[in-house]
Amino acid sequence: MFCTDRDGAAAEATAARIRAAGGRAAASALDVCDRGAIDRAVAAVVREFGRLDIVLESAGISHRLNFLDLDPDTWDRIIAVNLTGMFHLGQATARQMAKQGGGSIINVTSQLAEVARPERAAYVASKGGALADACDGRRSGSARHPRQRDRTRPNATGLTRASYTDPEARRATEAVIPLGRLGQPDDLVGAVLFLASDESRWVTGSTVTVDGGYLTI
Repeated sequence: MFCTDRDGAAAEATAARIRAAGGRAAASALDVCDRGAIDRAVAAVVREFGRLDIVLESAGISHRLNFLDLDPDTWDRIIAVNLTGMFHLGQATARQMAKQGGGSIINVTSQLAEVARPERAAYVASKGGALADACDGRRSGSARHPRQRDRTRPNATGLTRASYTDPEARRATEAVIPLGRLGQPDDLVGAVLFLASDESRWVTGSTVTVDGGYLTI
């Protein structure tokens, strides 16, 4: 496994835990807004492991600003990370997978790609675009392109945890989730393993919703 993070120390800490458990792992700092760095990271993966079979793309940032107060710099930064960064990583890794005959790309998006919430204009736009971009790769099961998959994330991960330090905000969100709680990183494991494995070999350009039932209300 090749672990990346904008914080190189955090990426190495994850790789160290994998190695301590008996796995093979390397790590590198990576900013998804830097296409050159992405290309170098892909090359490093191939040098280290010989090929690139699975990519889990989960970089993201959010905001809480009224649309009338949303400044252009915040808009540009969120689009750059959440949408353009996903494009750069997806294209670079898909090209490598095409050379080797296939692979699986799993993009972590959001239930807000399909339903908007107040004070999230840039985030909603970026995630909606990310969903459309992933679906545009649905023909990637051909001999020319690798398989590409998209998965919607649950309500709270490391990205959104800070939004729920206010107990009232947390209770208000939990009240509209049929399963009655915020999602945790471990809740994503089953969907990710499915999309990463050959059990999903006939799945491409699809959304697997993991949101505690949020979109059903």
